[in-house]
Amino acid sequence: MFRSRLCVVLSTVLLLLCLAPAALASEASPPPPPDTTMRAGVLLDMESGNVLWARDEKVIRAPASLTKVLTGLVAIENSDLNQQGVISNDARTVPGQRMFAEAGWTMTVRDMLWGLLLQSGNDAAISLAETVSPDGTVEGFMQMANARARELGATDSNFVNPHGLDAPGHQTTARDLALITSAALRNPTFVDMVGSKTHVVPWGDGQDHLFINHNKLLWRYAGTIGVKTGFTNDAGNCLISAVQRDGRTLIAVVMGTGNHYAESTALYDWGFANLPALQARSTYSIRPDLTPQNAEMEISSTRDSGTAGLAAGVQIKYLVPALAVVCLIAMGMVRRYSLYFSRT
Repeated sequence: MFRSRLCVVLSTVLLLLCLAPAALASEASPPPPPDTTMRAGVLLDMESGNVLWARDEKVIRAPASLTKVLTGLVAIENSDLNQQGVISNDARTVPGQRMFAEAGWTMTVRDMLWGLLLQSGNDAAISLAETVSPDGTVEGFMQMANARARELGATDSNFVNPHGLDAPGHQTTARDLALITSAALRNPTFVDMVGSKTHVVPWGDGQDHLFINHNKLLWRYAGTIGVKTGFTNDAGNCLISAVQRDGRTLIAVVMGTGNHYAESTALYDWGFANLPALQARSTYSIRPDLTPQNAEMEISSTRDSGTAGLAAGVQIKYLVPALAVVCLIAMGMVRRYSLYFSRT
């Protein structure tokens, strides 16, 4: 009876010893990230805020039309979407990408937002700023926008216009854009708009007008829910995107690259394939609730997660040798009692 029980114990120990390599494998480092040419970027888990990958995410760069994420968020948060505004001559004559509304036309804030977020209209950006601003000026709107950015913790950013055309002092970082986008994607109106491939609005000439989203990732990559493309000479090709899969949302910020779509999808393929390992190895978080005012929470959270990861690593590190010692002891007991029973 004793020997049979001892054999059961020994078999259990041996089974645990066999399973230990699988536990070690689960703690293995993820494969290296894909090769990319971007000058700056971030791959972020939106729910946890964990930074899964980053490159020069705190380096100051020109944001191009990625600026319009903040413009859209501030306009949505500070207006009645049915509020109407008049297209000014300043909006009509702004250079770059436009929705081509004529000066004097009246549009709702909602329709201006469609022109901003799908058509990437610089005229839509000016019109929104003038309509939503408390004093009716672009400068007044930019004060609101910069205050909102700082409130979210985007402290390395300064926006001098609502559209993103290159201008002295108009600057941000990949980290700040990830933070602003994470906040914007918590707004249902913003999510609905940036995730729409097309939208029709009533036009000033009495006809309907079709806007087509510039973000081609909506067509090319399953699970994409937005958010914004951008390009200027200073910024290069830029893209902020978000993809949902298996209940998780990842945000990729790609700045200054030759192929913003290919490099974004490569990051998503790698990120989703290795998400548990990347989450465990993340060293800091970017979330709208982790602002400078409660930065201690971020530090504490990072320390706690690091301690938990260390504890898990220590447990795994000593699991195999501990089991080996137990196994040797058990084998010694089997031998000793086998000799005992053979004598009796």
